[in-house]
Amino acid sequence: MKKSYKTTEKWWLGLTVLFYALYNVPGFPVYGDANAALWHGALTILPLWIIVYGGMAILHKQRRLRKRPDQSLQAADSINTDEPISKGGI
Repeated sequence: MKKSYKTTEKWWLGLTVLFYALYNVPGFPVYGDANAALWHGALTILPLWIIVYGGMAILHKQRRLRKRPDQSLQAADSINTDEPISKGGI
């Protein structure tokens, strides 16, 4: 059985590379044409941002990291509470 996150990773990588390549097409938009630059940004940069950050969120939901046991509570139990807490400094 194929894992769903592997398919998601392939699509995410493919779309990221595609839009990055489209963003870096040499000679487009024409230098000095503000209208073309706005269209170029709207059709390449915005989808690239959405794909990258949306893909990271989807993959994070599919492949969560294992939760480690909270060691701060264990460390707090082992500290001697009779001694005053230092505020730093010399």
